[in-house]
Amino acid sequence: MNEKKVRQLAAVMFADLVGYTALMQRDEYRAATIRARHRSVFEQQHKVHHGTIIQYYGDGVLSVFKSAVEAAQCAIDIQRFLQEGEPVALGIGLHMGDIVFDNTEVYGDGVNVASRIESLGMPGAIFLSGKLNDELKNQATISTTSLGHFELKNVTGTVEIFAITNIGIKVPLATELTGKPAQTNQPIAASPINMSSGKENDVLLTKLHLSPPGSQTVHRAELFENLATGLKTKLMLISAPAGFGKTTLVSDWIIQQKIPAVWYSLDTSDNDAAKFLSYLITAIQGFYPQVGQNARKLLHSPGQISQTAIVQLLINELLALPAHFFIVLDDFHVIHNREVLSLLTYFIEYMPPTIHLVILTRADPLLPIAKLRSQHQLVELRAADLSFSTNEIHVLFNRTLKLKLSLADVQSLAHKTEGWIAGLQLIALALHGREDGSAFIRNFKGDNRYIMDYLIEEVLKIQTPEIKEFLLQTSHLKQLSGPLCDAVLDRQDSQTVLEMLEKNNVFIISLDAERKWYRYHHLFADLLQQRLLVREKSEVTKLHTNASAWFEQNQLLPLAIEHRLQAQDYEKAMALLVEIIEEMWENGQHASIIKYGDLLPDELIKKNPGFSVFYAWVLITAGQIQKAAPLLARAEQLAKQNLDNGPATVDQKKLIGKIAVALAYQHSLLGPPEVILEYCRTALENLSEEDPLWFSWGWYAVGMAQLVSENLQESTEALKKALAFGKKSGNIYLITTIATTLAFNEGRLGRYKISYQRSVDLLEFLKENGYASLVKTDWTFAVLFANMAAIRYFWADLDEAAENIKIAYNLCIHEADMTSKVLVLVVYAVVLHGQGDLAGAEQKIKEMEAIMQKNKVNPFRESMYIGIKVRLLMIQNELEKARAFLERHGVETGNAISYTEEYRYLSLALLLMAEHKMDEAFRLLSQLYEMASAQGRIERMIEINVFLSIIFLATGEKAKALASLTESLTYAAPDEILMYHLNYLDQINPLLEEVFKNQATAEAKLPLPFLDKLRRRIEIRRKSPAIPVNLTTREREALQLMAENLTNQEIADTLFISLNTVKTRLKDLYLKLEVDSRSKAVEKARQLHLL
Repeated sequence: MNEKKVRQLAAVMFADLVGYTALMQRDEYRAATIRARHRSVFEQQHKVHHGTIIQYYGDGVLSVFKSAVEAAQCAIDIQRFLQEGEPVALGIGLHMGDIVFDNTEVYGDGVNVASRIESLGMPGAIFLSGKLNDELKNQATISTTSLGHFELKNVTGTVEIFAITNIGIKVPLATELTGKPAQTNQPIAASPINMSSGKENDVLLTKLHLSPPGSQTVHRAELFENLATGLKTKLMLISAPAGFGKTTLVSDWIIQQKIPAVWYSLDTSDNDAAKFLSYLITAIQGFYPQVGQNARKLLHSPGQISQTAIVQLLINELLALPAHFFIVLDDFHVIHNREVLSLLTYFIEYMPPTIHLVILTRADPLLPIAKLRSQHQLVELRAADLSFSTNEIHVLFNRTLKLKLSLADVQSLAHKTEGWIAGLQLIALALHGREDGSAFIRNFKGDNRYIMDYLIEEVLKIQTPEIKEFLLQTSHLKQLSGPLCDAVLDRQDSQTVLEMLEKNNVFIISLDAERKWYRYHHLFADLLQQRLLVREKSEVTKLHTNASAWFEQNQLLPLAIEHRLQAQDYEKAMALLVEIIEEMWENGQHASIIKYGDLLPDELIKKNPGFSVFYAWVLITAGQIQKAAPLLARAEQLAKQNLDNGPATVDQKKLIGKIAVALAYQHSLLGPPEVILEYCRTALENLSEEDPLWFSWGWYAVGMAQLVSENLQESTEALKKALAFGKKSGNIYLITTIATTLAFNEGRLGRYKISYQRSVDLLEFLKENGYASLVKTDWTFAVLFANMAAIRYFWADLDEAAENIKIAYNLCIHEADMTSKVLVLVVYAVVLHGQGDLAGAEQKIKEMEAIMQKNKVNPFRESMYIGIKVRLLMIQNELEKARAFLERHGVETGNAISYTEEYRYLSLALLLMAEHKMDEAFRLLSQLYEMASAQGRIERMIEINVFLSIIFLATGEKAKALASLTESLTYAAPDEILMYHLNYLDQINPLLEEVFKNQATAEAKLPLPFLDKLRRRIEIRRKSPAIPVNLTTREREALQLMAENLTNQEIADTLFISLNTVKTRLKDLYLKLEVDSRSKAVEKARQLHLL
């Protein structure tokens, strides 16, 4: 018998007709018809997809395939066929595993797992094991999504379950499956801030727990109907003061109506954009574990990827989700951080129609409420809607609580409380055990606050002294657990007390399914704390100290720090903070770091370099360099003092290295390059390659310092090293920043093909890693696209150049980074001029000027602006204005010139040439050429040689002119750089023709493909309409007014000139535009983009 057994690896399908047995009992004929149809489709599709049906089990079937892809495609086709006409309720499970054949049956682990997966349940769906899903990863025609890890009966360990999401296949939520989800250390409940401690996860994830309302909750059917209309809107706003039952209403609605929803309870620590987004993503992953993984990686970065771009990345992933669900943000009134509010505004505007946001708050948030209301995208419930009606008060007191109040008492309660639910609940507690209920109701009066103060005293009166003390002495805890309360109060029965309080409905809410963690109702906690704070300060301090000690012992350091700060034990708070500050920095929790910096005494911060280095880095990023500088200086001093006690330890060396990197970062914005390089040397001497994030930052700082020092080659080599370590770190922001700067450097060295390919490789890398949408939404990529646009321009591919620069412009124009904006606008102006759109180019220069009037930009970008401005003035024949403009900026011959000033002095050389001052132009260009050649900057050497050829031709030195032009072409050929020659075609065309002829006999021949490409572009340029390059500003003003249909007299009045002067200008315009009437002049000007 054993000899006939065959063992093999196979794709196993187990399918089952859901509800077949019940249908057989109700309608035997219909059940038989469905089973026959089911078997017919099964047998047909198994033939098509090369599957083998092993056995039918009444309403189930087992089959195997040699290919996982065939098995999945067969399952998809079966479900689609069975959904046509009258749908057949079929569940399918697939697994890749080991099976055993013998003469009579098939069995083995593969069969068991497949059947267990199918039993998770949902007709019309197809479930897969992680093993089978791995075989489908490169199949573009089959899409899947993870539903999380599940425990399967008689299967060791947990199994990650996937669902096929192809069109026509049902996709359940994880909460709709009948199986048992794995515990919270699985991906479905990933910690939002990457902590590894299980207890830390338990506490943090209580914020994401939907607390079911108590057993005495009044179900509010009418309000449920109002909430249900939220499926048609973006936002549901539940706004009312404390105690109006907002949380209870929404949680009860979700549970009673089985609404798919995720829950996020906010507190003041969520006023940090990175933390807020991280919790939001974690909440969503409760349903869709794979959503937001890439966004989370970007959040956990010390760099400056914009939070808006991360939100857009998350939105793009949410767009693919098939089912509607709600995101509930509870206690939103604690959020005041502008960045968080701005991100949520953006999220609301662009979130998919399947996502619906629910905000519970005591006050209307600073969100576009009015706009959403006008668009009918808002459902609102306010205090008047939430207040209990007389009937609901009757139901609560008489049916639910069995207190037997008279109609008069109920009406009195409705009048005095105005349906305020918290007051009613306190009254209910106070009434228990009273025989004089009616008298009690008659005797209290006042507003809600008075009633609350009065009633809380009544509630506390009926508690035992021990319970009263428990309530007061734990009111400072945001979350409560039995072990925590035991430690704070030095007792052993806290869990029992908490369960008793919950059972008796004493304003306590369970925060998890296991009843380990609780919190008090916020209003109840506030009132208890007011009574606690009137006690001796030392007593309150001790409670906070005990709580902090417990949190520290259980590795819940953020909570331990919070209680130390409340106790004003700043030394201990700092000691704890130093343990987690680097992780906070790496996770992008910059707002939280700044908050700690604001709370801690300045002198204490200066004594702790381990905190100062990260706090200062965040301050620099936020533009607070002056505040950061003394912190880093003191940190550096302390680190050096520690070395006086002997050789540095490994940790001391790391700290010294990190401080040096931070100082290099600080000085990169305002310091001399030699200082930066010294800090970089210190950093690299003390940091280890085993810490690639910091080591990469160190080499990046070297690259930037060398760039400022005009050592472009050395800068490029340093950046290559920085990129290699950046890739090892996996930090997307760092990789992007370095690769973009490196591509820009390589372009300046004339290595256009390498530069462009590096940019393409970066985009492909980001796409492969799931960040394709990021590059079209985050402003940090503006420089990348501007560089690609510039290269395309110099390759004379103006259409592609225009596409890239438009992307760059849209990315950065509304962001705060002025340096990137100026670069983008310079390139945009150049591209528009290349396309003949002179008016558009001028507009971009005006935008530049508006920026530079209000902001200081680095000298290199300022030089680019000066250069393009002067060239456009010269094109308009405004030589005097160009000269005056340069003089205002101190650009004159005879000055020492740095690399950052090169663009402005090249424009001066052009102006000198236009003024026929060829000797001065030659001397200036020779100075610039010497600089460029010493640094190996090929692109500048090409351009200067073109200018020299024009000068030599003008001075009658034709041989030198040909030599200079040939040299420029030689440098341009390897990377096919064309525009430096095409831009001055009118001046150098005769020389070019001669160079082309001389190639037949030249010793050093230019590459024929390059020459052919240049000839083709020259021919295209000749056939295109000529661009009028000599309109003055005054002529352009007259042209614009003429296009607006003003008469000659009106033009004269507008420009404050005589009628005869207008007529003269129009004649000059007609001549230059080669037209003979107003209408033709305007039409021609529009064609040439002059208007």
